Amino acid sequence: MRIGILGCSEIAYRRFMPAVKEVDGVHVQAVAEEYAPEKLDAFCQEYRMERETSFESLINRSDIDAVYIPQPPALHYKWAKRALECGKHVLVEKPSTTEYSLSEKLVNTAREKGLALHENYMFQYHSQIKEIQAMLQEGEIGDIRLIRADFGFPIRKREDFRYNAELGGGALLDAGGYTLKLATLFLGNTVKVDSSKLAYMEGYEVDMYGNAVLSNEEGCVCQVGFGMDCHYRCSLEIWGSQGRLYTDRIFTAPPGYEPVVLIEKAGGKKEVKLSADGHFRHSLEEFCQELFNADKRIHMYEEILLQAKLVDQVVRNK
Repeated sequence: MRIGILGCSEIAYRRFMPAVKEVDGVHVQAVAEEYAPEKLDAFCQEYRMERETSFESLINRSDIDAVYIPQPPALHYKWAKRALECGKHVLVEKPSTTEYSLSEKLVNTAREKGLALHENYMFQYHSQIKEIQAMLQEGEIGDIRLIRADFGFPIRKREDFRYNAELGGGALLDAGGYTLKLATLFLGNTVKVDSSKLAYMEGYEVDMYGNAVLSNEEGCVCQVGFGMDCHYRCSLEIWGSQGRLYTDRIFTAPPGYEPVVLIEKAGGKKEVKLSADGHFRHSLEEFCQELFNADKRIHMYEEILLQAKLVDQVVRNK
């Protein structure tokens, strides 16, 4: 698979390119940048690849099979749609778009053309997710009473796109999306938003923090919190009838890091070290499989639509 990158973003430079090196059969053919030529120079110097000064010219290249879009959220729809229309598979950073109707249009276009459209919530592919799910299925903490997930970080520089409404900023689309995705992993595809709250701060045009309560048809509940001006949290806590499970790197475990789960019961506490893994690499591997496997493509279409629906529900219920 020959990939073109639309934009020299930090995540493309720091996370995507190292992951590409670990996946057989994947090659980055070229990178394009329209806004920051100095970033394009640095990118090409570091990774020795061809360059384009416009996104359109990269998309139209005949030696590109797929594009990776690490742009701010408000730009995802435009360039993903254009790439799909040109017959390119698309790996897009989260969220797929800024609203359900746009994500639905992208999915419909990808479906009609038989192309892969992959939303890069890579944390879901880390082995710690399956290991924690296995603990729950084995009854490690008894019956689940409540799931709690939080993701938030201290305030960044004012010019960061996350604080720009026109670029699709806001705590919900950035940090909140992770927590909603995690809720689907534990509650399944019947998950829905029961209540939510988005909060704003003077001087900022986007939501800065928020929370939501989700549940599924079985009555299992997940509370989530998220924010962009908070003390750092990246945690999952599951309260059971016989114990409590807690871990603090559920969304951001770096390659080589061994996550630690704390199990607390009446008889005491224990720490369980989980496997080190590389979730960005696994997300890229999954994308590669979707190119050739229609069932996997359809499953990702459904995941994208469910995620976009939950985001819309949070906005409506706020």
